[in-house]
Amino acid sequence: MDSKYKALVIVLGVIVVLSLSIRLVHGEAVNVIGSASLHIFGVEQLANGSILGVPAVLNVTVTNGTGQVFLGSTPLTQVDTQAQAVISTDVACESLNLNCDHYNFYYFITSNSPEVGGPSAGGAFAIAAMSVLTGKPLISTVAMTGTANPDGSIGIVGDVSEKSEAAANMGIKVFLYPSSDNVSQSAVSYDEAQGMTLIPINSIYQAFQYFTGYNISIALNQSIYTPMYNSLMEKTYTLFDSYQNSLYSSIRSLNQNNSTIQSILHLYNSTYSTEASDAKSGKYYVAASMAVESSVYLVEAETLDGLQNASNQSAYLQSLINNQTNAISSVYNYIANDHVTNSSNIDVKLIAIDRLAQASYALNQSENYLSEGDIPDAVYQYSLAVVKKISSIYWESILPVGTSNFSQSSYENISQSYLYKASSYMQYTSLLGVNDPSEVSIMQQYFTKANNYFNEGQYVPSIFDSLEALATAQMLIEENSITNVSFPSVEGQMVYSALYAINNAEKIGVTPFLGISYYQFAQSFADSNQTGSEFYLIQYYSFSRVYADFEASLSNISLPSVSLVSSPISLPIAKSSIETALMFILGIAIGVLVGGAVYEYRLYHILRKMKQAGRRRRK
Repeated sequence: MDSKYKALVIVLGVIVVLSLSIRLVHGEAVNVIGSASLHIFGVEQLANGSILGVPAVLNVTVTNGTGQVFLGSTPLTQVDTQAQAVISTDVACESLNLNCDHYNFYYFITSNSPEVGGPSAGGAFAIAAMSVLTGKPLISTVAMTGTANPDGSIGIVGDVSEKSEAAANMGIKVFLYPSSDNVSQSAVSYDEAQGMTLIPINSIYQAFQYFTGYNISIALNQSIYTPMYNSLMEKTYTLFDSYQNSLYSSIRSLNQNNSTIQSILHLYNSTYSTEASDAKSGKYYVAASMAVESSVYLVEAETLDGLQNASNQSAYLQSLINNQTNAISSVYNYIANDHVTNSSNIDVKLIAIDRLAQASYALNQSENYLSEGDIPDAVYQYSLAVVKKISSIYWESILPVGTSNFSQSSYENISQSYLYKASSYMQYTSLLGVNDPSEVSIMQQYFTKANNYFNEGQYVPSIFDSLEALATAQMLIEENSITNVSFPSVEGQMVYSALYAINNAEKIGVTPFLGISYYQFAQSFADSNQTGSEFYLIQYYSFSRVYADFEASLSNISLPSVSLVSSPISLPIAKSSIETALMFILGIAIGVLVGGAVYEYRLYHILRKMKQAGRRRRK
């Protein structure tokens, strides 16, 4: 049997088996939403060490379900491709503003290669899913390579030249590749000779337009700082400013001979100066966050002053820790029961609960350091606990007073969902070989805390630590897939994805406090033009997007659907196509000239014969 027919039989067989197996899951009838297929391209290393591009077929079938993603292949599939399928599905659903918890996605890859692996088909996975979810068919002569990053950007891959040549050999006419990658001149010449056009792209939105002729990107509202946000954040900062000024007034005349205390007060003065400047420019959350840092310095100085006068420093600090433990318990009862919630401010209550959990965690750390005899670190963690508790109270104070039905247990399913999501993205970062040990360590710490909180039944802090782990993982994925040269070309997509998430939340009446606040942080770094600020921009835009999406999800209102605007892209014509067209026109012209000459020749002879015949008749 011819290889191409054999591959077709395999695909059809898999689809039939898949359809039958799907309908028998749990004995329930499952509706198939639709299917889509497209060519994808990988590479394999030959015996002589050279790289050869190899084609494959990707098929996706979407059914109603529970948000699960399945991947199969002929032949075997590597683990990183499986992780990419999960991420690509998320990208597809978020790009379309769809809650895909009610769908299942079944991907299947068919290839003659002995093994399928790598994340380079991530963009194609997302496009195939988007095609089914929108009902827009894919143009069969378009193909692509590139990862699908969480922000919707297309990440770098390897061996683009070899993949493009394999695509040209398959009759592909338009091949999309990441703008941060390069294609060799020899490959460009080869591809153009086959009539294929190479196009660099930055985002999944661009790719979707090339594949379907429909544009799903929307104009964003840049004015995201709503009156509610500004008012409540200004109030929060004002409370902190009053608190730290009161502290400073009582301790600025502390022992002038204690160099440690004076050094801490110097740090406070420096931080407060920047904080006040941010508040003056209207960046109240940024200012409030810095107020937390500067307040910790003041509590630390005050505690050190008390310690130097204590006969037993360990006993004195243990007494302070015990008092704060009782205070945190009282604050929790107050927060959990005494204030109302609704879809526009439920996240504020959750933030308050999370800050209190952070206070409790810091207090436990303080006690651990104290048991080890590490007084300085014990004092710092104690001071952090005090200020986090105050932060929790201030967040709660901006909510309307009343009776609430708030219960941590109601967030168990959300907590479990975000633990799974964070775990998937973390696994993918490790498979990518992300080389940022400090951030990987921080990500793992957040996830460990989230898991511990979940096992203890503290679901709200579990959610927030899972979000921190998830946002850090997404940041690492995006950071890993760009270079300093390519950063400017994808920075716009990072900004777009954060604004997109914020706009969506605002459209359904939710003020995404943390989403907006992290966006403010990113903008502060973007405006500063600091050397090395790219890392912070990626970090804060990622956190902004993740938190805004989460805050929007707390509402029972669905996000506005994405409008599909018919907008076919005029494709540049490959040189070989131009040459072919010119040769065709030249051929027609030559044909006309030759035909005309023949016609003139025959006409001449006909007229000559007619003239000779006329002469004979006259005779």
